Amino acid sequence: MDKRQKILIVDDSKFNRDILKEILGETYNYLEAENGNQAIQMIGENIGIDLMLLDINMPQMNGFEVLKIMKRSQCIEETPVIMISSEESVDTMREAYEMGITDYITRPFDSVIVKKRVQNTLSLYANQNNLVNVVVDQIYEKEENNNIMIRILSSILGSRNSESREHILHIKTATEMMLRQLIKITDVYHLTEADIALITTASSLHDIGKIYIPEEILNKPGRLTDEEFKIMKTHSKLGADIIQDIHLPQEKPLVHTAWEICRWHHERWDGKGYPDGLKGEEIPISAQVVSIADVYDALTSERCYKKAFDHDTAIKMILDGQCGQFNPILLKCLKELSPRLFKMFSNETDDSKQYYEAQRLSNEILSEKSLPRKNYSQHLIKVMQEKIDFFKKNSGRNSVDYNAVSGLLTIINENQQTLYQRDDPKFDVFKEFEVSEEDVQHIKGLLAHTSVQDKEISVQIEAKLENNRQLYNLKLHTLWSPLKKDGYIGIIGYIDSAK
Repeated sequence: MDKRQKILIVDDSKFNRDILKEILGETYNYLEAENGNQAIQMIGENIGIDLMLLDINMPQMNGFEVLKIMKRSQCIEETPVIMISSEESVDTMREAYEMGITDYITRPFDSVIVKKRVQNTLSLYANQNNLVNVVVDQIYEKEENNNIMIRILSSILGSRNSESREHILHIKTATEMMLRQLIKITDVYHLTEADIALITTASSLHDIGKIYIPEEILNKPGRLTDEEFKIMKTHSKLGADIIQDIHLPQEKPLVHTAWEICRWHHERWDGKGYPDGLKGEEIPISAQVVSIADVYDALTSERCYKKAFDHDTAIKMILDGQCGQFNPILLKCLKELSPRLFKMFSNETDDSKQYYEAQRLSNEILSEKSLPRKNYSQHLIKVMQEKIDFFKKNSGRNSVDYNAVSGLLTIINENQQTLYQRDDPKFDVFKEFEVSEEDVQHIKGLLAHTSVQDKEISVQIEAKLENNRQLYNLKLHTLWSPLKKDGYIGIIGYIDSAK
């Protein structure tokens, strides 16, 4: 794989292009375009152009028209441009800089100046990209760690009572959906991206007080007695006490929000909730949103004391006030979100879950003020859509999903059941499945030669999957992003019987 930095030279004169290549030498990998149309096409087709050397006067599309398109699509923020022209007018230079170029070199060329300015520009942008990659890797790692902790919490709480272990994850997802819908229809709560992330994370702790509720009450298959229900209701106050008693700084936004949600997620708009009988906007919006998400999931999930209601019945019960009174604005959000909630929590498809996860991660990255201003969300959603399209095309097979940043590996069978999941970057997946060393080296060699233009490999291997050792077809598809230029960011694929 050619690891030299890639320079696109855009000039209608082959002689000028050859001079530039002669000056710069064999240190770089060159692409050439003889007009603006070709240049724009090449930018679209080649991820990772490190620098563009752009002439002004060209047929079909001149240099300024190229800059306008690059500025409109924001790619000029990712691809530095040095304008090279015989135009020495100050107005021309000023206009070029205003369009976003990094430098301006006039003809006739001074070879030392050209070489030095190209080196300086490439070095500057390489350092910036390295910083971006470090920050993006930290965001991925933080996201994975957050999800792991929530899974641990879900497992702990789920092991004590008959509620689904997915309950906490459902509340987290539904809470964020409700919050995003809320800011679409009203600005009365002044919610920022940081607020949404905070409330969504804190929602995972809403039922932590149930740790102190006796198991015979939590898991009672029938209706609770008045005394038992009185004990059950104490879980909201107990949860708030846990937050308060572990000596965390109470002024921290996450701690305060978690306390609010734990204590007040069973309050109701008309004041008939518990434990404090708060009414209307006396209830923090964080607790209001978690409350309605909690009721929806409780209705649509099977419990030891009841069967699950279908989606439409659950929505109707909430809107009709059968589960207590809620903020009318939140009821409107729930009604508008109803089709997406159905898709999100039904077992029929995972597409909407994956796409929504891409949107959520994009929003978090865009909210990081330390990142340079780039259109990261488009890159992430594009990668996630690529995953969705691949798995949709190859549905009904054992699927493989590997995150090269975090090391998280997941293998799911054709029935959407998780067969294996590891989050240790040093974990030897091939050894786990008893793949021969010869096959391992063959696969690694093929993966090393994948690229943005050639993403897939297909091999037959002998492996042991679900205690069944046989010959399997393995197809792997690498995922790439301009956020990470030193290799693919992940691998997806499928493995099925070769018989």
